[in-house]
Amino acid sequence: MIKKLSTLTIKVLFSLALLEHSANALILNGKEVDFSNNKEQTTLKTRALTNKYKTIIVKFNTPLSKKNKEKFYNSGVSSIVYAGELSYYFYAKELVLEKIDYQDSTFVAKADMLSEYRMATSGLSTFGFDSFINLNVLFLQELSDSELKEYFKTNGIDATIVRSIKELKEAKIRVASLDLEKLKELPLIQYMDKSQTLTTVNGIKETRNAKSAENINASKLWGAEYELNGENIRVGVVDGGSVRDTHQEFNSNGIKRVINKTNADTNFHATHVVGTIIGDGDKAQAKGMASKATVFSYGFNSVSFSSAILELYKRDGTLLSNHSYGYSDKVKLGIYDSEASIQDKAVYNNPFLNVFQAAGNDGDVSGYADFGIIKGPGNSKNIFTIAALNMSSSGVAKLSSTGPTTDGRVKPDLSVRGEYVNSATNESDSSYASMSGTSMATPAATGAAALIMQQYKKTTGRFDIRHDVLKSIMVNTAVDKENIGPDYKVGFGMIDAKASVDVVRTLSTSKPLVTIGTISHNTQRVYPFSISKQMLFKTTISWVDKEANPSNPVSLVNDIDIKLVNVESGRVYHPYTLDKNNPDLAAIQTKANRVDNIEQIEVYNLPQGNYELVVKGEKIISNNQEFAISSNIPIFVKGGIEVFSSNLKNHVSIISRSIN
Repeated sequence: MIKKLSTLTIKVLFSLALLEHSANALILNGKEVDFSNNKEQTTLKTRALTNKYKTIIVKFNTPLSKKNKEKFYNSGVSSIVYAGELSYYFYAKELVLEKIDYQDSTFVAKADMLSEYRMATSGLSTFGFDSFINLNVLFLQELSDSELKEYFKTNGIDATIVRSIKELKEAKIRVASLDLEKLKELPLIQYMDKSQTLTTVNGIKETRNAKSAENINASKLWGAEYELNGENIRVGVVDGGSVRDTHQEFNSNGIKRVINKTNADTNFHATHVVGTIIGDGDKAQAKGMASKATVFSYGFNSVSFSSAILELYKRDGTLLSNHSYGYSDKVKLGIYDSEASIQDKAVYNNPFLNVFQAAGNDGDVSGYADFGIIKGPGNSKNIFTIAALNMSSSGVAKLSSTGPTTDGRVKPDLSVRGEYVNSATNESDSSYASMSGTSMATPAATGAAALIMQQYKKTTGRFDIRHDVLKSIMVNTAVDKENIGPDYKVGFGMIDAKASVDVVRTLSTSKPLVTIGTISHNTQRVYPFSISKQMLFKTTISWVDKEANPSNPVSLVNDIDIKLVNVESGRVYHPYTLDKNNPDLAAIQTKANRVDNIEQIEVYNLPQGNYELVVKGEKIISNNQEFAISSNIPIFVKGGIEVFSSNLKNHVSIISRSIN
């Protein structure tokens, strides 16, 4: 069957084909960077050099080491930012860029940073002819609000700062359309694209009841054996308005468990979402996944995506958040845009953040393609993008948006029943409704994660779970739906909350089913093990990847490869890979996975014998890369989870990384 592809998808796939055709080429906004005239040391024109700042693109044949970066910084380079394909943006004064000795490193060539590399699409017609437009802008350096205002003023640009996050080097600005051309020339700007209007991922109101908790085995965790209910877990919910915090589902025993952080009117959708997470079961059919958790509710009109998850942490200490909203227009389908990049950076810098985001409900909307229709931020690498299953949880719901991303990554990540979900509403303190949509599936996934996080705190002594650990566990224990292995409809399958909790509990035993590690460029780690009989083997590696440059079509930055090797026979078992050009085909296991920051090996009848699970740092741009691996059988000597170290404080939460 020939699958429908949108015009935008075809254009991006063409860019990817160009990248594959031209080995190691750097593609920015669909254009190949021309390094051909810049291979010599003297690249600048023979004119008087100035102290004006400039950005160039410098290409190397291996990742820059910390030592090499320090050398360039000591030479006067103000900022070095990864551009893709072993190329970097260098921001410095012209005099500095001319005098640098590039040859001591693994220098290949350099090129000028052209204005068309900075804007997602060129020309005023792209943005219409409004007097002012809203843009998301990524910068090459950290700038405060006052520094941003001064920078724009000095360059004669009429811009208003709507929002900025200094540590993420990003801002949302409102700028005069007539100043767009000047804006594109500013050397401190890495990338910019149009800000999008947000809306809730609207559910379809129905009349039946849900069994989401039963389907994902969350209800099995409420009883005496586990006694999990989300107590002491803080959940952030960003939605279309405030929650009806007086609803009977949120106020058992006089304890208020919804804290509204927005002055917006109560919202039907927001109340329904929160009910699925923490409803305490006044109406048994509407009981939430984690009935004793506390919700902090924000409106996306104030904060959204990266700004929301950081504000939730900074203000409320919230490490788990639910986002059942997205772009209202038919834009950025399968695209890794500025919002996706900033969101990845927020989690990379703060690897204990766990973000759950709805895939979208465009699966049965006229005019959308069959595949590749998840919008913008839903294509982030370091989040959980959630699909909706049908009423019987046997397969994907028709309304659920599908992957892949334009570079072929697996999206969505996981799935939960999203049809006929019964929950609280804002119409009264005792009102309920059933709705369908990925908005309804996502809070069930968020609630399941709250239970897993609660168990992790119990097992490790009140420590928090890192994103890569949570993802590796939830993905490895997921139940296949649709095709065998991952696919672009339901990701790696349906969440199994109980199976995930059981893996966490092994951390207190001598046979842990999850471990963590660190790897650097072109090195490897080996995990040997033996099995005495034929059995199912399944393992998943996950890592919090560095944010990618959204103008480059390849979004994987740090590439870790895994393979399973039979020591006696030498047979190699590869992870699952999918074909973005044939998105309905089942996953295969014949080669390395070079696109995803989640990799899974599954062998249904692995013969008895001696094996090695090999983890290799195929391309690591950072100084090193942390990872987590989960397995269905004991293959690790120890969990390696850092929270067991005696020199750590009693509580581990956010670790702010230095950008390397």
